[in-house]
Amino acid sequence: TGDAVLEANGCGAYSNSISSTGLSSYKNSLLNAAQICSAGGYGGSSSNFNPLPTEDCPAMGDPLAARAAPTVGACDHTGLSVNSETRTLDPGVYCGGLLISGSSSVTFNPGVYVMKDGALQVTHTASVSGTHVGFYLTGTGSRFLFAGGSSVSLSAPKDGPMAGLLFFEDRSNAGGTRHEIVSENARELVGTIYLPKGDFAVSSKQPVADQSAYTAIIANSIQLHKYPRLVLNTNYHLTVVPVPSGLGSTGQGVVLTK
Repeated sequence: TGDAVLEANGCGAYSNSISSTGLSSYKNSLLNAAQICSAGGYGGSSSNFNPLPTEDCPAMGDPLAARAAPTVGACDHTGLSVNSETRTLDPGVYCGGLLISGSSSVTFNPGVYVMKDGALQVTHTASVSGTHVGFYLTGTGSRFLFAGGSSVSLSAPKDGPMAGLLFFEDRSNAGGTRHEIVSENARELVGTIYLPKGDFAVSSKQPVADQSAYTAIIANSIQLHKYPRLVLNTNYHLTVVPVPSGLGSTGQGVVLTK
């Protein structure tokens, strides 16, 4: 809604909702994709979509439904908070989540970071970066929030249990958890954001993910409010981060079957 833009020129945008407005674009917002499909209907005018959505599409199964979740071990950290520090963090289980605040500058070493019963939060003017990192979100309160003044630059693992997955939400988590990007400097998010129970919300004033080789999103819902421009590139050849099976050039379009 508002002046939001979802730029997905090489991608398909697909809604499994059977609601008559399951896929909606209002006011000055625009959904621009190679293909737009809704299992129900759509809300908005022709100026809000390019192309107009196809209605009554068959529901598409979760392409990552068979993907095994990472193993969760004992806590390596409990309630860790980094405030106005320059620090390098290692993979592990972060019980109670991880708060990075103030003017912190944090680098994540490659590997899998488990946020157990708590959120990954980057607030104030803190910055985080990490190459070949994956975040598994499990338990009560496990989500991510990149606040307005923060800076974020992340790419997913190239191998291992989270190869190609930047964020992976536990399928047994409670539904309706809100994962938010408000950051005005979250331009590199390489990989797949997989939130089978959660809502992915973007309200940044600046482009999001536009400097990524590719970004794919599977979520319970995707919500763009006010003025963000979320860019989903498909330059798969520009990164060693693999595209999970069932997505990207291996994804399935709408086909006729017996």
